[in-house]
Amino acid sequence: MKVFVDVDTVNDFFANGALPVPNADTIRPILAKITILAKEDKIPVLKFNDCHDGKEPEMIPTGGPFPLHCLKETSGAASIIETANNKAVVFEKRTYDAFDRNLGNPDIEGWLNKNNITEAWVYGVTTDWCVRAAVLGLCKRGIRTYVFENAIMGIDDKASADAKKDMRAAGALFAVAKL
Repeated sequence: MKVFVDVDTVNDFFANGALPVPNADTIRPILAKITILAKEDKIPVLKFNDCHDGKEPEMIPTGGPFPLHCLKETSGAASIIETANNKAVVFEKRTYDAFDRNLGNPDIEGWLNKNNITEAWVYGVTTDWCVRAAVLGLCKRGIRTYVFENAIMGIDDKASADAKKDMRAAGALFAVAKL
């Protein structure tokens, strides 16, 4: 079965958020179209959403590189309007890697297996962190993985280019959403 995987399209990673990704607002229209396509074609959507308590190692207060963001039960951790989908299956994670053994979400793998997921189409932010980790995790599990290249945005251009190379090396294919 095919699934769309929405990676961190939450308020804190867009303009005026706690950790805005440069130029992320430019992909909002395509994210909206992908959301509509999923609803119209009844394609299941998995949302890998950052959701923190603020004590994770990646946060500045605990010595990490990132400011507090996507704090549990705040508007920053909620989906942007373009990707709001009450039928999506949401997996909260406490680190950039949804598949991380400690702070990721252990329920993802079971859901993928139970629903016989063989193909995933990935979009969201950030190319160089969260999207990269999601794509590599899906590829590692033998899922044919595609990335909507015009529906991802990274923090750093060089790191994002390197992340795309890593994803391709793992077997991911890139496509442009023409909606």
